Amino acid sequence: MSKILIVGAGLSGMTAGICLARDGYEVEIWDRGNAIGGVALDQEAKMERPFAIADMTPFDIERLSHYLGFDLMPDKEKCNHIDYFTPLSSARFYVTGTKCEMHFPADLHMKLVERGPRPSSLDSHLYHVACNAGVKFRFNAVVESKKDFSELPSGSIIATGMFRKSFIALDVPFVPAYGYFAIQEFKKYQGPETIVYLDKYTKDYGYFTIINGIGAAIIFQRGARISAAAREWFPRRLKEDEGLDFDDWRIVEDYVGTPTRSLFNPRLFHDRFILTGTLAGVQDPSWVIGVHGALVSGKIAALAVKDRDKGLQEFRRMNRWWRVSYITKKFFNVTHPFSTHLIYKPIIKSRAHFHQRYLWLLYPAIPGLRRI
Repeated sequence: MSKILIVGAGLSGMTAGICLARDGYEVEIWDRGNAIGGVALDQEAKMERPFAIADMTPFDIERLSHYLGFDLMPDKEKCNHIDYFTPLSSARFYVTGTKCEMHFPADLHMKLVERGPRPSSLDSHLYHVACNAGVKFRFNAVVESKKDFSELPSGSIIATGMFRKSFIALDVPFVPAYGYFAIQEFKKYQGPETIVYLDKYTKDYGYFTIINGIGAAIIFQRGARISAAAREWFPRRLKEDEGLDFDDWRIVEDYVGTPTRSLFNPRLFHDRFILTGTLAGVQDPSWVIGVHGALVSGKIAALAVKDRDKGLQEFRRMNRWWRVSYITKKFFNVTHPFSTHLIYKPIIKSRAHFHQRYLWLLYPAIPGLRRI
């Protein structure tokens, strides 16, 4: 039986591990944390409160399960009869101060997916599936320096996500990402589950999401720190617009990065390793939607272990339009904030329901969407 080492117990790492274990490989996954949860686990320890983030993503469970080869439906007993996802029919946008509602069609399968260490997260679901498949886990296994990586066996799968130190150690191009965030429990919240802010204060966006009683508010930006003006503006707007009042805001600066430095960022093979997930560049470069690509790329990494050529072919197929999305985002960055007001605002303000004929616009942005 062949042995495979995977570094990183995030979505892509665990997906790769499950696929390989089901094919008869002996799989061990190392992770820097003391449990499942990644960045959320780190922040939960620092903030000393329950921590979860809900990611908005197209998420067709039936098609994804078929592509991956295992069931993504939640195990009700293991997650306390709570789903790790919430179907999302619409999202509220504030575009340069104008309030708009964006509706999603049923065939887009838009959902909020819980990430983090709680039993009700997608991470925990994959962990249980992996354990049942025979995957072994080793926690508190820190791999982040050049020396650490040099000691790994060739052919290891690297799935270290957004952690900046891995990009640096492996010489993978990246853009530093900065954020200002707050997490809080909401027991009687009745408002929209997703609220997005597009404005002059960030070239990316701010947002609020809530899932299974935990609300998260984040304003982030790639390539530049969050200004003092933005840190004052975002909490104030949430409170005045939606009555959302968070009591503990934190800054993220020297911690994470995104694979959007180069037009050639996406890569399946790098040095002696197979990359997957965010580190491999399988992440929407415009809106940073990563869940769909993480799962798909985990499957591809497992395929690459067995057949490098087929793995590379599938990797390229799933990322076919990545560069289009990358260049489009560059245009919006260069023309910000004018493009936010003149392009984003009229489109979202139209309040038109997404129709099937317009969904091709999402193809470039999200790796694997409509191609599984």
